[in-house]
Amino acid sequence: MSRPTSASIPSHLRGCVVVITCVAAIVGVTPARAGLGGLMKKAKEAAQVVTKKLETETPATAAKVEFNDVILELTSDRIQHILAAFKSADKVSAGRSDLIQKQTTANYERIQLFEKNREAIEAVRNKRGDVEVCYHDGYQEATERRMEEYREKALTDPTIREKFARAAQQHNEAAARGDSTAIAKIQETIHEVTAPTREDSAQVRRKCGPVPPRLPAEDRLAALDQQITSLGEQIRKIDEKVAEVQAAEGGLNLKQWGMALERLQLYLAWRQSKSYSKSATRGFSETEIKALEQYLAELQAALG
Repeated sequence: MSRPTSASIPSHLRGCVVVITCVAAIVGVTPARAGLGGLMKKAKEAAQVVTKKLETETPATAAKVEFNDVILELTSDRIQHILAAFKSADKVSAGRSDLIQKQTTANYERIQLFEKNREAIEAVRNKRGDVEVCYHDGYQEATERRMEEYREKALTDPTIREKFARAAQQHNEAAARGDSTAIAKIQETIHEVTAPTREDSAQVRRKCGPVPPRLPAEDRLAALDQQITSLGEQIRKIDEKVAEVQAAEGGLNLKQWGMALERLQLYLAWRQSKSYSKSATRGFSETEIKALEQYLAELQAALG
């Protein structure tokens, strides 16, 4: 009996794809637990996607931004708060990069270990599964055999009759009302009569053989899974702190923060493009252009 087995590497949370046309609309939501690093990465990707479009557009064809509950105007005051959030986030996110590195190392070791021991692991898991199925089937057969014996003896054996009569008196009424405790008690009484005996268990073990023990590689994989999960939890807690800081310092909710980062990255990418011109706002208001130019150096240092 064969069973497909694969290495289960804890997967990272994936965000929805964000499509922006001159930053006039947002489709998709940034993951609620993404930290500054994840939002920054998405912002850069969004900016790269749109930069080529901006370079071929003329001022006449460029969309004019419309502000709403998600797209907020990047005023001087708002940019100051965003920059403050980056500075504060640097403090609370200290150690995050080390945790990411450890998680990456553990993931790599897990992949290498599994690939090296794949055949042996799959073979022992399949064998273990076959033995466990054999045990299950063996005990099921023994239970059915005991049930058949019970049916034959139920009408003639006074001990069995008395046991079930007593159980019926005690629990039938409550079981009829759906009382889970009463139902469990009746099932327990039936199990006492129909459960496989020690001899039945011995026969099953002789027939099926022992369950193969775990391989050292399996134990190491389990330890790595635990380590990777623990590191992921530590990273998640840091990201939650970063999110709290961005809310407190930036004064934005998560959707607004994600959109603001994307627009900032988009402006910085456009600022470096061949088609940049202050006269062509291309999705930014005059107020935003003025504020962005005022804090251009700080934004470039913070967002890279």
